[in-house]
Amino acid sequence: MKPLEGGRTGQIWRDGETVIRPSGTWTPTVHRFLRHLRSRGFAGAPEPIGITDGNQEVVSYVAGRVCEDLGDRFVGSERILVSAARLLCDFHSASQGFLEKDAEAQTWMLAPQEPCEIICHGDFAPYNVAAADDAAVGIIDFDTAHPAPRLWDLAYAVYRWAPLSDPANPAVAFGLDDQLRRADIFCTAYGATAEERRELPEMICRRLRALADFMLASAAAGDETFAEDIDNGDARLYLGDIDYISSHRERLLEALR
Repeated sequence: MKPLEGGRTGQIWRDGETVIRPSGTWTPTVHRFLRHLRSRGFAGAPEPIGITDGNQEVVSYVAGRVCEDLGDRFVGSERILVSAARLLCDFHSASQGFLEKDAEAQTWMLAPQEPCEIICHGDFAPYNVAAADDAAVGIIDFDTAHPAPRLWDLAYAVYRWAPLSDPANPAVAFGLDDQLRRADIFCTAYGATAEERRELPEMICRRLRALADFMLASAAAGDETFAEDIDNGDARLYLGDIDYISSHRERLLEALR
C-alpha cells in the first residue's frame, strides 16, 4: 500500500486498484448511494467494496489527475472548467431517486437542506475531481454527501471553481474579472436556469456560513481534524469570502445574466 497525498495525510491509502480510508457513521448510507449511482449508469464515482472490522472503508480507485491547483495551466483551463460543470450536472441527474428508492435508515455527515431535491456531493471542489485526457472524469470523497437542493451543490462548486475568493489570498489564482467570467462559464456548462443564476450569490453565502458553523461546532466538540482546519484559518477564510462575494454581488449578478 502507498499513502495518497492530499487531506488527512497518513489516513488514506491506495492498495492496487482500491482505496482504503477512514469510515464514519454515514459510510453505509454513502455506499448505498454509490451503488445507486452505478445503477443509474454514472461511472464517475468510486465503486463501494466494503467496510472492514477496523472501521475502514474500501472503495475502487478513481483514475486520473486530481485537479488541485487552479493556478496550474492544465487544471485552470476552460476545458477542465466546462467538463467539471458537465460532470456535476451528470452526477446530479444520476443522484435523483435515491431518497425514494432507499428503504434503510439514512445517516449523513452534513445536515440535509430543504428542499431535499437530490443527494449533493457537498464538496465538489477541484481537489475532489479527477481529470484525464484534458477533461474532468471522476469525483472522489463522498463523506459530505447529503440531501439538498441542486443549487446548494452548484453554489459551492461555483465558489470553488471560479473561484469566488478574495485575490488578496495568495492561493487564489484569478482576479475578479476572470472569476466572474469563469462563474458564468461554469453555470452555462452546468445548464443553470435564470432563476438559479439570480439566487446564486445568496446561496453561496448561505453555503459558506453553514460550512463555517459546522467546522466550528465540530472543532468545539473535539474533532481534531476540524480543530486543525480552524487553526489553519479555514473558517476565517470562508467568512472573509462571504464579505468578498457580498461586496461584489451586483457585478456577479451582471456577469451571470
